[in-house]
Amino acid sequence: MGSRDSILANIKRNKPDLLPLPEINLEQFEDSLDLVEEFTKKVEIVGGNVFNLASKDEVLKQVKALFPDTSHNYSTVEGTSGFNTISLEALQRPHDLNDLDVLVLESLVGVSENGAVWVSSNQLPVRVLPFITKHLVLVLNKSCLVPNLHHAYKALNGIDNDFGVFISGPSKTADIEQSLVIGAHGALSLSVFLIA
Repeated sequence: MGSRDSILANIKRNKPDLLPLPEINLEQFEDSLDLVEEFTKKVEIVGGNVFNLASKDEVLKQVKALFPDTSHNYSTVEGTSGFNTISLEALQRPHDLNDLDVLVLESLVGVSENGAVWVSSNQLPVRVLPFITKHLVLVLNKSCLVPNLHHAYKALNGIDNDFGVFISGPSKTADIEQSLVIGAHGALSLSVFLIA
């Protein structure tokens, strides 16, 4: 057994027991904010864009209008397989996705208080996809918007996920010489399509 396997085996053996989430009275956080308006504002503040669509049938038309000259595309949204120009089945290693131009994923939860969208292993055939693509498009039904993270955790409770992450805006950092760099550790752009 190599050192990597030994380290991973030790981590697995010493994994702590899962603890239940604390019981929180969600009524304390009730607010009369318009969830769509607040979500849109927060996504735009962090550098993303929100588009309101009447149905999922409009997703590919809007994606092609936003990104007309892309050649490496992938979508997991039902009925959009004709958009895919790469085959994940033929993938040898995640680094082979380095040229991915546009990724379209569907989500189950969006959080109005911070503009974050939940992406999990249930929507991701390969975990690196939302971090290696140049342009990330997240499709979300308006009815899946919740006011805050407390409500998001409640909505996700009971859904089996090996992996999940809240994504808010395109990747950015200002750590290097105090200059804002977009796309430093992930997507250059984030677009959220809200379906009526």
